[in-house]
Amino acid sequence: MSKIITRRDILKFTGGGILGVMLSPLPWKLLDDSAIWTQNWSLTPQLPRGPITTAFSHCTLCNGGCAIKAQCVSGMPYFVSGVQNHPATHGTICPRGLASHHMAHHPLRIVHPHTFVGKSGESRMVALSLNEALDEIAKQMSEAKGSIAILDQQPGRAISELYEEFLSKIKNGVYLSSPSNENATIVALQEMMDRKSESSGYDFENTKLILSFGAPLLDGWGTPGRMTAIKNRKSAKFIQIDSRYSRTAMQADQWIALKPGTERILALSIAYVLINENLVTKQIQSSAIDFGQFKNIVKNFNPEKTVTVTDIQSHEVRKIAEELVTSESAIVLSGADSGGGPFDTETEKAIASLNLLIGNIGKQGGIVARKEIPGYASPTQPMQWSNIPDHSISVLIVDDADSGYALPWSLIEKKLTTEKSFVVSLSPVLNEISAHSDLLVPAPAHFESLRDVPNTTGSATATFALSTPLLKKQDGTTEPTEMLKEVAQRLNISLEIPAFKEILMQKVRAIHSQKRGTVFSYTDQSSTNVSDISSSDDLWIKLTEGAIWIDGTSKQFHPVKLTFALSTNSIRQNVDQGLQLIAYGWKGATSFAQVSPIMSKVFQESELRDVNGTVTINPKTAHQFGLSKDELATLSTKNGSLEVRARISTSVRPGIIEASIGPLPNGIETPAHPAGTNILNLCEVTGDGTWRVTTANLLKV
Repeated sequence: MSKIITRRDILKFTGGGILGVMLSPLPWKLLDDSAIWTQNWSLTPQLPRGPITTAFSHCTLCNGGCAIKAQCVSGMPYFVSGVQNHPATHGTICPRGLASHHMAHHPLRIVHPHTFVGKSGESRMVALSLNEALDEIAKQMSEAKGSIAILDQQPGRAISELYEEFLSKIKNGVYLSSPSNENATIVALQEMMDRKSESSGYDFENTKLILSFGAPLLDGWGTPGRMTAIKNRKSAKFIQIDSRYSRTAMQADQWIALKPGTERILALSIAYVLINENLVTKQIQSSAIDFGQFKNIVKNFNPEKTVTVTDIQSHEVRKIAEELVTSESAIVLSGADSGGGPFDTETEKAIASLNLLIGNIGKQGGIVARKEIPGYASPTQPMQWSNIPDHSISVLIVDDADSGYALPWSLIEKKLTTEKSFVVSLSPVLNEISAHSDLLVPAPAHFESLRDVPNTTGSATATFALSTPLLKKQDGTTEPTEMLKEVAQRLNISLEIPAFKEILMQKVRAIHSQKRGTVFSYTDQSSTNVSDISSSDDLWIKLTEGAIWIDGTSKQFHPVKLTFALSTNSIRQNVDQGLQLIAYGWKGATSFAQVSPIMSKVFQESELRDVNGTVTINPKTAHQFGLSKDELATLSTKNGSLEVRARISTSVRPGIIEASIGPLPNGIETPAHPAGTNILNLCEVTGDGTWRVTTANLLKV
């Protein structure tokens, strides 16, 4: 007998409940069967009969756009891997990507529009027709008194342009993206140089020094294979400034462990050394409109004074500054933790300013300008969450794409109108945002439809590829472009949207017309100049069969006046005292129900990754609260409490609680894997839209 699903049921699953069993028992049965197969291989299921073929495509589960090679039986993929000798991914694919072909069969998959009856946790999911769903969306938009927003977690795609055009034609349209932006430093620099309409990237391949403030460069950031290849070549020194002994800190050439929440202060301390020890050239000083004002702010951040705040000795700060200016080339960047979220805007600016001071803009091995992809409009920066007035959004549409980074529901809820708001989820699987939505219009699952893969994070040259479908599209699902087209018609909005394939073919025609760049084909590992490809149709065939277009050399920035535009001069530590909770996660395993059940099962039993409900504390903190290894405790903040399993490590600072928010357990509730709410729900979202540090408490169970 089937059970009626409620909002609470979905939230239980995303916190480690057993909803997957009643939705689709097959994946869970396979988990049990896999244990049997390892004991008796004669019981291993046989693959279906048919021809064995190879197909190439691209993974779009995050914005990395990694190339994949799929082994298929009768056209059905049964194994995927990276593409060897790929110029961007270097044959690497993340664990999530290895199981990407499972996502169409996820136990939380939905394939028809649904709505919820009521707003309470016990509200039931009720199926409805697509026309009914579209009528309701149009009705809510026409009656909206506040803003109408679209949350696009992978900006820069063809559909991103359609979202922007749609929003430009309605009153109070707001274009949003994930608050955790891997290009945060580049965005800050574009604002400082007043070059918001230009693209730029990191020339990692030619740099000698990479100074990272918290960016998980060696743990899934951007296109993982790119950073791994640079690390393996040892062509650049990695210095990781991080309050945690993260996986990137473990692999970096140097880890600088600072107090949580003091990254801005350390960045300005480095700037102090650069300026006051005459390490900034006269040309750079004269090019900055407000250099005098910036210098006046920085004078308060003498490293002799900031050491008590950051816990970084003054000689270490000076050494960092000296390495930045003496290195042949250097890049300074910041980055959100996949679970812990982004830095605030002032911190991003402070870190980005170091690139201006050392003069690495537009230079080889630094931050370089990048040509636009032919056929794509100049990129528009989504509105920052901190700039959105609270309780101002009446209608929010959440796109089906996934940034791979955490997004607390409390941050979204804070921006929704209190009297009447309406949230639409396009996700093909149920997740926490689905549980809080009013209407679900599921898009096709991963590998079920054609997608574009434009520039990946931080790439120094423009790229373009296609994610071609490997699976048959499930009946009942709706392409986001079709939904947008139908809603526009109902609202009498003039918006021409051809079939999505035609949209992408237009992009390919534009690329071919420019005769720029080369095409690297995965089938035979060959590179062909676009100028040698006879027609756009031939280029389209190459891209659909597995290829990537790579643009030529990037253009250089023209001389430009810049502004540091920094308003802070406070040296105080911007976190509360007492126990501090720092959430962290792994890219792609923090977005609820977006990981194959098989993969999170592997993580859970192998302990390769800490699952939700695991915290790590210093031995001194453990002694203070009477905790031993793997004992249970109650973790609490002002947002609630959660039973957790405590690990003990000397790599964690006393007074700090490091808490994993994913991957989530697969419905197994045992003393080793306690169930409950998600760690992310305990984090406090501040007024600037960040949740990096939260005051917390521990109590032994």
